[in-house]
Amino acid sequence: MGAAAFKDRWLSLPVWQLVWGIVADATVAAITIVLAIPAILITAVTRRTWAIDFLAPIWSRLVLFVCGVRVEVQGLERIDPKRSYVIISNHLSNFDIWVTLAALPLRLRFVAKEELLRIPFFGTALRMSDHIVIDRSKPDDAVARINERVAAQARAGKPFCILFFAEGTRSPDGQVHAFKKGGVTLALRTQLPIVPLSISGTSKLLPKNALLIRPGGRVKLVLAAPIETAGMSIEERDALNERVRSIVISNFDPDF
Repeated sequence: MGAAAFKDRWLSLPVWQLVWGIVADATVAAITIVLAIPAILITAVTRRTWAIDFLAPIWSRLVLFVCGVRVEVQGLERIDPKRSYVIISNHLSNFDIWVTLAALPLRLRFVAKEELLRIPFFGTALRMSDHIVIDRSKPDDAVARINERVAAQARAGKPFCILFFAEGTRSPDGQVHAFKKGGVTLALRTQLPIVPLSISGTSKLLPKNALLIRPGGRVKLVLAAPIETAGMSIEERDALNERVRSIVISNFDPDF
């Protein structure tokens, strides 16, 4: 679906849904501010990120509730809660963050672009969290930061999941595009298993560059069987990256 199709879809919305979208946008902004303030203050005082970890799923579920979004999750039984993983996903929308935080009962750590730090309140909370913020213009620094954060999570002794949106940016047309290799590279170097994640439906709620949420939709998350990387070498990176992308595409539903 191209940009023109997205625009036509907005023009064809009934008035009630357009009004709901405007109200949802304002409510989401208010929820973000209300929850970010205590998360930031508690984290600043305690020097621990438990408040952000606790409030992030609540924030996400409230956003989905306000926007009338229903989420279907498949494949969660394939995940061992006692293990750590690298999750590699397609990226359709900013809604992907809310959906994964709300629907996946995992200790998620996102790899996020530095531009997100500019968002008021959200950016401050992101900076203070254990999520991994990288400057995409400095790939060497980005790799070092990812490795540093993964090592810190491992030292904490708790299972965690590093989530990569492998396309590097949101899809402009609701389809799955080429994957960057950062996720598989990390998995090979750490020997962590890879879980391919397919997200369907979020581009209909909030496509790239859109400011207004289109509420009242459905989203599907499909977690594929983990791919073990133990014993694999960095020379297998390209083939593994294509394998992961093929699995993501096979479980992706463009019509959902």
